[in-house]
Amino acid sequence: MAGDDKDAARHFRAADSLSVFFWLNPCWFDVEKNVVEIAPVGDSVAVPKADRDPDRTICAQVRREVLGRDGYRCRYCSVRVIPAQVRKRAHLLYPVAVPWVTTDLRRQHAGFAALWLQYDHVVPHSHGGRSDAENVVISCGLCNFGKHNYTLHQLDLSDPRERAPMTIEWDGLTRLLS
Repeated sequence: MAGDDKDAARHFRAADSLSVFFWLNPCWFDVEKNVVEIAPVGDSVAVPKADRDPDRTICAQVRREVLGRDGYRCRYCSVRVIPAQVRKRAHLLYPVAVPWVTTDLRRQHAGFAALWLQYDHVVPHSHGGRSDAENVVISCGLCNFGKHNYTLHQLDLSDPRERAPMTIEWDGLTRLLS
């Protein structure tokens, strides 16, 4: 759609659907509904704060390494993801078609929220998970917020690190940044 702003805006508006909004937003608030078993046998337990990795943030080097390994695809559900910088650029170019008000979920583009590239601690930081490339995977916004700080066992999820990343020809729309 290079050069066709009206068509691009039309497509961005179409991706901001109420059905996606109503599908997505309960995951932000009712994450406990995703729990299958609160204390599965053999699962990890929360680690006292003093014993956790002191740096919960994921440094730029680990982010680059994980993105290089996983690409722009959620390791949990395999959906293609889009980094926040692209959404910010799209919002600047098409402020009406790509709304984004940080403090109001009703004024955030549903498609960009659902496909928002996240970095997830597979073993939650609260359970002793480290912020290194062995424990961090690419996640979509829905999977990351839906997983919250629960363990894979609590959610009855398979470990995405046990599956090879799916490589695809997808750049997360980063071409919009140039």
